[in-house]
Amino acid sequence: MNWGTKIFLSLAVFMLCIVGAGIYMVSHDSDSLEEEDYYEQGLNYDLAYEKKQNVLSMQEAPAIEIKQDTLYIHFVSKVNQGKLLFRKPSDGRLDKELPFQTTNNLYTLPISTFDKGMWNLYIDWKSVGKDFLFEEHILF
Repeated sequence: MNWGTKIFLSLAVFMLCIVGAGIYMVSHDSDSLEEEDYYEQGLNYDLAYEKKQNVLSMQEAPAIEIKQDTLYIHFVSKVNQGKLLFRKPSDGRLDKELPFQTTNNLYTLPISTFDKGMWNLYIDWKSVGKDFLFEEHILF
């Protein structure tokens, strides 16, 4: 086999790899960075921004603390009602949404059933007649 044939075969193998990679990427079209409800989130962006600004302007940011297998959320106000949204960046199937209500400024949640690793915690709650949204990256 001469060098011209070797170059031709090398280019043919290279092109087959490129075509195969393209077919694989098109057939496995799953973008894990894209939210499933991104359109609705875009429409509600102003509402979420206002809730985040309420946290800053009224100094209502809760303190997050993890001790052993329990998550402690210390609120500024005593009466709070809303939902906790746990999002696992590495696996969206593990996302959890939990409603909560407090009559004092402390909320506790056992986290022994959660997978270990990085989580994004979104706290969306209502207190003192205002809506609030707080985001925190936590590590179990």
